[in-house]
Amino acid sequence: MRKIIYSLAAVLMLFSISSCEDFFNPDTSEILLEKDYVGDYTELYSGYMGIAAAVQTVADQASFLEGLRGDLLEPTQNAPREIWDVYNHVDMTGNAFASPKGYYNVIINANDYISHAFAYRLKDSTSVSETTFKGLIGGAIRFKVWAYLQLAKIYGEAIYFDEPVTAYGEINQYPTLPFDDLISKCVELIEVGQRGIDGKGEVIWSTELFPGQGASVTSLSWDRICPPKECLLAELYLYKNEFQKVKDNCIAIIKRGGENEASYQLNLSEYNGEWKSFGYSFIRKEHITVEFYDYTLHQTNRYIQYYSSTYPNKYYLRPTAVARNRFDTQTLSGIPGDKYRGSGVTYKLVGSDYVFYKFLNGNLTSDKIYSNDVMISLYRASEVHLFLVEALVGLGRFTEALAFLNDGVGSFYNTITGKFNAPFEEYPSSLYRTSSTSEMANRGVRGRVACDAVGDFAKTSASALDTLKNMRRLDSLIVEENCLELAGEGKALYAMNRMARRWSANADKSWASRWTDKVGSSNPENLWGTKVQENWADKIGAKYTNDAVVSSALKADLNNWFIKYPLAE
Repeated sequence: MRKIIYSLAAVLMLFSISSCEDFFNPDTSEILLEKDYVGDYTELYSGYMGIAAAVQTVADQASFLEGLRGDLLEPTQNAPREIWDVYNHVDMTGNAFASPKGYYNVIINANDYISHAFAYRLKDSTSVSETTFKGLIGGAIRFKVWAYLQLAKIYGEAIYFDEPVTAYGEINQYPTLPFDDLISKCVELIEVGQRGIDGKGEVIWSTELFPGQGASVTSLSWDRICPPKECLLAELYLYKNEFQKVKDNCIAIIKRGGENEASYQLNLSEYNGEWKSFGYSFIRKEHITVEFYDYTLHQTNRYIQYYSSTYPNKYYLRPTAVARNRFDTQTLSGIPGDKYRGSGVTYKLVGSDYVFYKFLNGNLTSDKIYSNDVMISLYRASEVHLFLVEALVGLGRFTEALAFLNDGVGSFYNTITGKFNAPFEEYPSSLYRTSSTSEMANRGVRGRVACDAVGDFAKTSASALDTLKNMRRLDSLIVEENCLELAGEGKALYAMNRMARRWSANADKSWASRWTDKVGSSNPENLWGTKVQENWADKIGAKYTNDAVVSSALKADLNNWFIKYPLAE
């Protein structure tokens, strides 16, 4: 496949941009300059791609920070002090490895772009259509939301500002919003937007940049560079426990290709042994948002350097015994081991060293190993399905949730009527069968890799109290599946934290009122308390030789799950 970046380079030549290298490798410690920006409509496109380049620069950070603070990764003897300090939960002051600055630079570039784009629109309202303009602004807002969501999940708070700034230090004048307020602000940015334009508009780059051409892998890839509204809203609404909105957005993105050809069904075209390609190859029906890299254009990330033990790489990080054991204790037809995601795929023993291998397979054969490109996925289909499972559990719809988690929805599909049987009547038929896919298009997250079903205990919930208890148990299974399916993708720790917050003593329980009202208690059997938080604290602590310090801190305060960093340092 020709990388997306080659096409972008060609487009930039048409746009008469002075230097591909300068464009694709902006100094993200600097903001966009005032002069000659935006001077004509082509710079609306190149400026937008400048925001994308800022995202590209910071896209690998969550993999490292989430893995070190969760139970996936530990430093090797090669790792520098900064990495060990993140792992050991010590003071982060001056720690460049843990710095949030890259995420703020995405926000700075997005704010500057939005300001200049509106100024240009006042001067020239005809060269770019209203639909395209709304798509450019909508995309810039979603890049910004993505950055704020990362800041919320990693650091628990962020300095919030919508205005353009001329220097990084200027952000200190703006207020710091805590976690819940940031989540609400991100929802507002997408649903309401800025200056009368919401964050939902999209530019269909495959037609904007390739007019009159048939769809190809390259042209379609262009449409995957910015997180779609459905993915962001689904994740954001999970943190707000607004499960129906999560479900609606998940179904919308899964069937985005239309009733005849949905793109993100967990399709038979990639299953079992083909799962391993998700870490290093672009798969149209799996990868929703992807950051692509090209060494020849000075675009790199640190995945190969930090994870590979093959010279000349640095091998700073490796999978923990706790994480490996999670894969080893899964079963396939009763036989231990996650055959298609575990040993040899997500992790591998290379010589005497365990290596986090998920992103490396297919990138280790070059005689110039350091020059290989590794894409980074921001959202993919299985994550959306896990969002959907979590939402259905929160709605008390266990049969539907377990179908999407385990073996898929095929057994509920009536091939004669072309519709689903109960309780799936409201779901579009494209979740199961389309014009381009065979039967059993949807196999479920675990079913796609042939792992045995889990969670059957919840199908016999006989009372409202049973339902609440099983919700909490299923939430834990969902976290475990995040750890397996999305290992190293900057997701699992934040799912742990989300569950800990949802079931904490002071959590908003209004989402569960239909069940608590029936039980006659706002907190029956103390389901809301510290048990979930303590459970995941113990699992994270288990990777440490002396686990008492870290696990005790995580048990003591939910705020200790976040990296404490001087935000504007």
